[in-house]
Amino acid sequence: MKILHISDTHINGSKHFEENSLREILAEVEKERYDLIIHSGDVTQEGKENHYLKAKKIFSGIDIPMVVIPGNHDKRSGGISLFKDHIGDPNGVKETESGVVIYVDSGVLDSDIGRVGMTKYNMINRALKLHNDKDIKIIAMHHHTLPIPMAGRERNVLSNAGDLLELFLRYDVDLVLSGHRHYPNVYHVDGTVFVNAGTASGKKTRYGDVNSYNVIEIDEEKMKVTTHRIGENSDTDEKKYFRKEKRVFHDFGKRKFRLIHTSNSFISSSRKFKEKHFFNALNKINSLEGDVLVHCGGIVKEGIPKDYDVASAYMSKFDVPVVYSPAGRDINYLGYELFEEHFGEIDQKFRDKDIYLRGISSAQYDSPIGIIGETGRERLFTEFNEVDESFKGIFLHHNVLPIPHAREKGLLEDSGDFLRRAVDEKVDLILTGTSSHPFAARVGETVVVNANSLSSVYQSSLFGNSFNVIDVYEKVIVVSEINSLWGARRVLGIWERNNA
Repeated sequence: MKILHISDTHINGSKHFEENSLREILAEVEKERYDLIIHSGDVTQEGKENHYLKAKKIFSGIDIPMVVIPGNHDKRSGGISLFKDHIGDPNGVKETESGVVIYVDSGVLDSDIGRVGMTKYNMINRALKLHNDKDIKIIAMHHHTLPIPMAGRERNVLSNAGDLLELFLRYDVDLVLSGHRHYPNVYHVDGTVFVNAGTASGKKTRYGDVNSYNVIEIDEEKMKVTTHRIGENSDTDEKKYFRKEKRVFHDFGKRKFRLIHTSNSFISSSRKFKEKHFFNALNKINSLEGDVLVHCGGIVKEGIPKDYDVASAYMSKFDVPVVYSPAGRDINYLGYELFEEHFGEIDQKFRDKDIYLRGISSAQYDSPIGIIGETGRERLFTEFNEVDESFKGIFLHHNVLPIPHAREKGLLEDSGDFLRRAVDEKVDLILTGTSSHPFAARVGETVVVNANSLSSVYQSSLFGNSFNVIDVYEKVIVVSEINSLWGARRVLGIWERNNA
């Protein structure tokens, strides 16, 4: 299958619309053979009828199958009804000879935010079950599931992106297409390729970029994604991925080290702190012979002396070395002073047995919002390039991937730029601790793991409060979750190590 993927055409007059760019892209259909065109939203600038009529005229000469979904601009001022009149159904399932495309409207009327509500989530779920035997499974939405780099502050990722990410991975979806952020980007997550398109013909490009489109070629063994930029500075960016690669690990090699990964202990005298869960987990952790415990924020319920005094006493009972990265609640009130007094500097490090772990604080005073910032990122990755350890990891509180069963509000504000840089630098491991739900996936060659709440009433996993154990062997990384109260264990994932 060969797909022409465009997005964000923003068709109107000349103020926002670069018509020559779109004409140049559509000329590709006459020069090359394509099986399908997918337009991932923002067909028009303002959802007005004259804009839709112009779009209809421009696309009328295309004689191959085309899937078009609405974006947030198409739904302005009641434009969704005009979309239905002039373009078609905003949600649906399109079967092709070799696959299926499931497309949904992720926009919210008169808003830039993205949301796939339960009705459409269930539609996707049913469609994936029905077409599970298809060789190629494709999802198309306007809003992005994963954070996009070079697109400014992350604020429009789908509000239930974590649930969707989990669903796509569960059904081995091959390809997820989106637009919205006007910057092209590709991630490979556990066999699923997430492709974001830049703007095909909108004049609002980002960071000096130009209009662009994607060509996606899929065969039995691999997928190739090529981003074409147009104009005087035209160039291409090509990425190739193996499809549905299955691995069975017979030999892990020798275990090199073991990390214990916790978050949101909420230590206090409050009823919101589950003391029995904490001490049962503590005893279990002390029996696991770990090399280091990484606590990704939410150490105390509030940054007050009473909570810190209790936390300091309780955390001292761990036999394993502990490193911390704060959450916002850890540094509110007097917490900024108390954190350093009881647990050390804000950005902590651990080095041993050829492992280098670097903490970076994403917490802000009196705010749940997390950010690292450009200066912090540059300092972090410059330091990474100067260390010799073969296994490198980063730990922080706020998540860099969307988390299932949580309305997406814990995502790092600059997660797009941070995640892109970490994946490009081939960081081995990223540990986070928001949203109180366990999750693990590999993006490119970087394993990203989120910890559930260790001992707080605020957790959203049917497995119960828990902590993670990350075993790094010579050949693989194994991530397990252990229930805080009972010690029951389940595997969250196994991945081959970089350069193994």
